[in-house]
Amino acid sequence: MHFFCFGAILLGITVFGTVGYTLIEGWPLDEAFYMTIISVTTVGYQEVRPLSPAGRMFTAALLIMGVGAVFYVMAGIAEIMIEGRVRQIFGRRKRVREIHKLRGHHIICGYGRIGFVICREFRRENRPYVVIENDPEKAAQLIDEDIPVVVGDATNDNVLIESGVERAVGLISSMPTDAENVFVTLSARRLNRGLFVVARAARDSAIPKLHDAGASRVISPYTMGGLRMAESVLRPKLANFFDTITGYTSKDWDFEEAKIPKDSPLVGLSLRDSKISQETGVYILAARKGEEMTFNPGADYAIGEEDILYAMGRPEQITSLRGHFLSGPATGAAS
Repeated sequence: MHFFCFGAILLGITVFGTVGYTLIEGWPLDEAFYMTIISVTTVGYQEVRPLSPAGRMFTAALLIMGVGAVFYVMAGIAEIMIEGRVRQIFGRRKRVREIHKLRGHHIICGYGRIGFVICREFRRENRPYVVIENDPEKAAQLIDEDIPVVVGDATNDNVLIESGVERAVGLISSMPTDAENVFVTLSARRLNRGLFVVARAARDSAIPKLHDAGASRVISPYTMGGLRMAESVLRPKLANFFDTITGYTSKDWDFEEAKIPKDSPLVGLSLRDSKISQETGVYILAARKGEEMTFNPGADYAIGEEDILYAMGRPEQITSLRGHFLSGPATGAAS
C-alpha cells in the first residue's frame, strides 16, 4: 500500500508537469515530459526550449513540488526498509527468548508435508514445540502463524542448541533425505542422551542406520502408507475400524499414554479401586510395567510407580483423565 501511494505521487507530479508545459508553452508531449523529468530529478540539463515568464514560474513551482515529492518518497522507502529490518531483529530476539523459556518441549526438524501434519497434531494436543526450517519462505510462513521457529540447518549443532535440544524431551527428524535424518539423529543424541528421537526413513535400508545413529523409533512413511492402502483393500472393514478409533477419519476418539508418577495416589491401587474408568469413562487397553506389557488388564491389576497405562476414550474423557488422575501433562498421546 505504501509503495502504491509513492508511485501515485511520482506519477501525479509527472503528469502535472507534462500537462503544464504543454498548456503554458505549447510544447509537444515528448518535450514536455522530458522537461518535467529533468526538472524534478534536478539533473541540471539545459532547458529544452527557452521559457516564457509564465513557464519559468511554473518550473519553479514544479521544482519545489517535485523535489519535495522525491525526498518524501525516498524518506518513506528508507523508513519502511529500516522499520522492517528493526522488526525482523526484534522479532528474532523475541523468538529466541520464547524458545529459551521452553522446557520439556519437542523439536520438529523440517516443515515439509510430513512436518506440516506433525505440527498440526501438536497444536491440536496443545503440546509445546519448536520447528527448525532452513527454507526462508517456509520459515516466514511459520513466523506469520506465530509458531516458534529456528531458521537454519538442523544438521548444525548450534541450530539444535538454539532450539533448546538440551532441555527438550523429544525430537522428530522429518528431513527430506535419509542422510540428513541420520546426521540430525547423531547430533541430537550426542547433545541430549535422554532425548526421545523419532526419525523418518525414506528407504528401508536406512532404518538400521537410523537406529544405530540413536533413533528411538524409525518411521517409514512410504512403507506405512503402502500397508494402510493394502489393508484398506484386503480388510476394508478392519481398516475402517482402525481409522475410526485412531482419529484418521474421525476425531471422536482419542488415545493417551499415561505414565504414573512416583508420588501418585494411584500407586498400589488396583484398577478397580482407582476408579479411573468409572470416573472418566476411558477404556484401559493395556498397561506396561517395565518391559512387560499386559493387554486388557483385569480389574485386579495393581498400579505401580512409573507404570504406563494406555487409555482410549472420547476427547472429553481423555481430558478428564489428565485432569483428575495425572499430576501434569501426559507423556504422550496419539490420535
